[in-house]
Amino acid sequence: MSAAGDQFDVSQIEQLEAAELRSLWKQLKGIHPPKTFTARLMRVALAWEVQVRQSGGESAKVRRGWLKVTGDRSKRSGGRRLGITAVFDPAEGTRILKKWGGTTHEVFVTGNGVMWIGESYSSLSAVARAMTGTNRNGPKFFGLRDGIKS
Repeated sequence: MSAAGDQFDVSQIEQLEAAELRSLWKQLKGIHPPKTFTARLMRVALAWEVQVRQSGGESAKVRRGWLKVTGDRSKRSGGRRLGITAVFDPAEGTRILKKWGGTTHEVFVTGNGVMWIGESYSSLSAVARAMTGTNRNGPKFFGLRDGIKS
C-alpha cells in the first residue's frame, strides 16, 4: 500500500484487526488514533480517508467548509472540542416555539443565552428543565437537533 492510500482497497479495511487499524491510521494520518476510537469507528474513518485520497483529496470548498464548522465550534466552546451535533447554533433574535403541556411556549435567543416568559436562561437546556421539571437536552427538546422530540 502506498503512503497516500491510493492503492489500498477499502474492502480490506474490514478484515484488519485493531492493532493493524491503529498502524494504518498512523501511516495515513501521521498521528495515533484517539484512544477512545473503537475498531468499528476506525474502520469507518479510514475507509473515508482512503476514498478521499483515491478521488484526489477534498476540494478547497470542502476544506473551507470543514474549517468554518470546526473553527466556529471551537470559538463557541472556548477551544474545547464539541460533537458534530453541537454545530447548529440559532442566531440572536431567533424565536423558537414549543408546544408543551397544552400551551405553546415562546423562547427568544439572545446574545448571551435565551429568554422565556421574561426571564433569562443560559441555555435551551435550562429552559427545558424549568419548563418540564426534569433535565432535558434543550436543542433536542426544542426540535433543533436530530432525534426523538420530547
